[in-house]
Amino acid sequence: MNQKENILVIQTAFLGDLILTTPLFREIKKKYPNSKMTVIVNKGTESVLEANPWIDEIIPLDKKQIKSSLFGFWNFCQAIRKRKFTLCISPHFSFRSSIIAWMSGARIRIGYKSAGFSFLLNDRRQRPILGPHEVDKLLSLLYTEEERKNVSRKPELFWKPESVVGIQAEMKKHGLEKGKFILLAPSSVWETKRMPAEKFRTIGSELAEKTGYKIVLTGGKGDIPLCEEVGQGFGINLAGKTSLPEMSYLMSQAALLVTNDSSPIHFASSFNTPTLAAFGATIPAFGYTPLADKIFISEIYGLDCRPCGIHGGRVCPKKHFRCMLEQDTDAMVREAIRLIKG
Repeated sequence: MNQKENILVIQTAFLGDLILTTPLFREIKKKYPNSKMTVIVNKGTESVLEANPWIDEIIPLDKKQIKSSLFGFWNFCQAIRKRKFTLCISPHFSFRSSIIAWMSGARIRIGYKSAGFSFLLNDRRQRPILGPHEVDKLLSLLYTEEERKNVSRKPELFWKPESVVGIQAEMKKHGLEKGKFILLAPSSVWETKRMPAEKFRTIGSELAEKTGYKIVLTGGKGDIPLCEEVGQGFGINLAGKTSLPEMSYLMSQAALLVTNDSSPIHFASSFNTPTLAAFGATIPAFGYTPLADKIFISEIYGLDCRPCGIHGGRVCPKKHFRCMLEQDTDAMVREAIRLIKG
């Protein structure tokens, strides 16, 4: 298609959602190759898209600021309108995203029927909660089901060489070689999506002993104590020491990722890194499963309380937290070794 468009994509969701939107960015540019594409993202996540060859411009949006200031939100929308976008695609659900889409002045505004203020969109698509992978849901904003059949669902992450000098030095310092270390990412924004620290610790120590690979703990600055608890005595704690491009680089070098249902899964999918994921409060049918070729999802079957929410929650509503407390670490270690050995 040679039609030239000035395209706006609004994706101000969590980091994992942004990573899963990268196939959509690629396909938009393939469908409209002569167009300019601008992406609005949540401020603080923009560096994960650095060096992305499909995106022409990234606009970080300070969501805290626009939520607290109607005047600030109005000014932001006015600035977007001046850019004279012709096509807007909004994978985000919030009513503010729909307002931005409408205020952009784009003649075509595509999004989900279930989005807040979706009446401001003029091409509204169905988005089933259960069933399709999230990438398929995102691609449905651009393609029919038939058109999606031969489209790659793998996320794509890139980095600038100068952005990963620090992590390369850190890896050299700790003797971390490509394919010879295992990443443990034990945290999550939502407490009920976190497998208990002692279970991660058991898995990490046993994998260190049985594979001879080094164990690396990763997460944000707030996860430093958790990662220290998990890896004390055997792990290398890099929590809080990696930027988003550095996290991408580190993930691309790992032999295996062990994590919860959280954003590290989607980093791993971008580099086809074998992934073992523990699902507790959430379920694979929500569509956020790993897309690497080698994966294992550990979950407890037969619990009528699962899922207890689309994101999980702060505490187990049933007070027993069986979905994580009953995770079988012996089985997880066996599966992890199988994933590594292929």
